Amino acid sequence: MQDIFSTTFPIFLITLLGSIIKRNWLKSEEFWRGLEKLLYFLLFPSVLFNYVSTANLNAAPVTKLVLGLIISTSIVAIALIFYQKKTNSDEILFTSTFQGSIRYNTYIFLGLSSALFGSEGLAIVAIISSYMIIFTNILSVMVFAIYIPSNLIGKTRIECFRLIAKLVGTNPLIIASIAGFIFNYSGLSLHLGVKNTIANLSDSALAIGMLNVGAGLKFIICPSRFKHIMFATIVKLIVLPVVTVTILSIMSISSTTKSIGILYSCLPCASTAYVLSRQLSGDYESMASITTFTTILSLVSLPVFMYILG
Repeated sequence: MQDIFSTTFPIFLITLLGSIIKRNWLKSEEFWRGLEKLLYFLLFPSVLFNYVSTANLNAAPVTKLVLGLIISTSIVAIALIFYQKKTNSDEILFTSTFQGSIRYNTYIFLGLSSALFGSEGLAIVAIISSYMIIFTNILSVMVFAIYIPSNLIGKTRIECFRLIAKLVGTNPLIIASIAGFIFNYSGLSLHLGVKNTIANLSDSALAIGMLNVGAGLKFIICPSRFKHIMFATIVKLIVLPVVTVTILSIMSISSTTKSIGILYSCLPCASTAYVLSRQLSGDYESMASITTFTTILSLVSLPVFMYILG
């Protein structure tokens, strides 16, 4: 338990440092938005491409793990839809609850996996991320298209589904993942200089990503939204890990592969969920609060679950 905490704590300490820097030193929103774009469009796509293009994609345990994570995420997603239908909760707010419950922070996933499992684990994580980024993004934009009335974003239902295709097709993380798959399966290779450049960009991504996550934390919460924010936090940090470990056990997934799957399920919500919520007229303030709560509370829940279940 102490070893897990001591390994994960530096990642969260860097995240906290990002929050402190944002509030006391580099206060410019323009600076942090620019850094976010740099991460989103260049640095993290470099990480994904670098590892996916060279990883062993045919490894049976990894393929089995991806399937298990898709199944567990789907179970939670379906349960959330039934929950919304039964409670008839606010549909715009539900888009934030949904994203907060199933989306994961890729930056923290890569940072923690590097610390816990080394380069071999990081290669597995890059493959998992490539599939799950595509899967969770498609689920999220579909929920926006279904639950937010078209007049709120000035688009018909057909236009909403076109928007889904556009958002998925232009997502730099998805593009980098697909490019990595193409290079891997086709046997293509890059010039050594280009390859080393991408590797160097990958090395810089993790620490910068953690600082940016911290800078994006928002500690102000609307009292009327507190119940929904805590619900999403509980689903993300407790329910999803329990469902995931159950599915992985049924599928007889064990050792390091299982530990990586559990780590995935315990991660806080993605900071990019806030960006998507703003783009599609969702409840982005609640989305920011869910991201903050899951990030802070995962400092406790993640080591505990990794120790007990992993």
